[in-house]
Amino acid sequence: MKKFAVIILLISLAFGASAQKAKRTAAFNYLRYGKLDKAKEAIDDAVENPKTMNEAKTWFYYGNVYLAIQLSEDEKYKKLDPDALLKAYNAYLKAKELDTKGEFTKDINDRIIVCAEQFYNQGVSHYTEKDYKDAMTAFGQSAQVNESLGKVDSMATYNAALCAQLANLNSEAKKYYQKLIEIKYAHPDIYSSLAEIVKSEGDTTKALEYIKEGRKIFPDNFKLIIDETNIYLATGQKDKAMDLLQLAIEKDTTNPTLFFAVGTNYDQMGKFEEAENYYKKAIELNPDYFDANYNLGALYVNQAIEISKAANELPLNEEKKYKELKDQETELLRKSLPYIEKADSLQPNDQYTLRSLKDIYTRLGMMDKLKSINERLNK
Repeated sequence: MKKFAVIILLISLAFGASAQKAKRTAAFNYLRYGKLDKAKEAIDDAVENPKTMNEAKTWFYYGNVYLAIQLSEDEKYKKLDPDALLKAYNAYLKAKELDTKGEFTKDINDRIIVCAEQFYNQGVSHYTEKDYKDAMTAFGQSAQVNESLGKVDSMATYNAALCAQLANLNSEAKKYYQKLIEIKYAHPDIYSSLAEIVKSEGDTTKALEYIKEGRKIFPDNFKLIIDETNIYLATGQKDKAMDLLQLAIEKDTTNPTLFFAVGTNYDQMGKFEEAENYYKKAIELNPDYFDANYNLGALYVNQAIEISKAANELPLNEEKKYKELKDQETELLRKSLPYIEKADSLQPNDQYTLRSLKDIYTRLGMMDKLKSINERLNK
């Protein structure tokens, strides 16, 4: 009786193991015939059973089933698991770990490549939907999967960095951009973006370091030149900014913004004629450039105010000099009018422009126009 009982026990154990392997086989067959719900049910049982959970084949089949769910165009199957892709990838890694004889190595690696492509596609989809955080995660996973195969995916890494920045995840963005520098991915935007991030964190010194590092590799890159210029302007280093602006103009003689920037710089340095020339060039390139029109008009007005002050400080016996200065004041105010009025036509609700016009019309005694401006200001 004891011998018979042992035989029965052995048969039971063999049947149990066989039953679990049958689950794995069933999953394989269900997958062949496209019955993914049944395949998932069978393989989920197989990976949880101690008899089969430590076998490479089980995890290889598990990965195949979940990858098929990810790739399915049938909504009822796609809904089986929203994390099917990640589970498939992790299953292939587990299978690879258990496959000490290398029986499935090639097939696993082929499917891992598919996983990387799918993660990338997910990133594109999330990016299109402006879901930048999830896009960053998906692109990052794509890069990580390729890295596990010994491949450098610079494009996925760059996209992960960009999406992290768009999602205001500065720490993650810096990590990905630094990774790109480490793998020597040659793109000037890496340095511009890093500079922008650290500048937003209040570190202009580090921002300038990134820009200079980028310009060593891309000395003629227009954006890096402008980025460096903006840092100098923001930190009051006008001479350095001017040198770079002139360099930028040499590279692009049709950009009104550059001429405006140079004009503004000269304006702040108190160089009237130089500022006037560059503002006029900006307007010549773009007649509807609001800022250039307003600034040129304001340049004349400010000069007129200074001359008016000088006239009022003259002694009473300097009537001739006084009249000369007042004539110069009037001439400058008249020169300013076309530009301030043009600015007003471009942005009719700008309060600074309206107040400037009120001041000019008052000084020139243009009462009808002054009345109209006052009505607009009082609305």
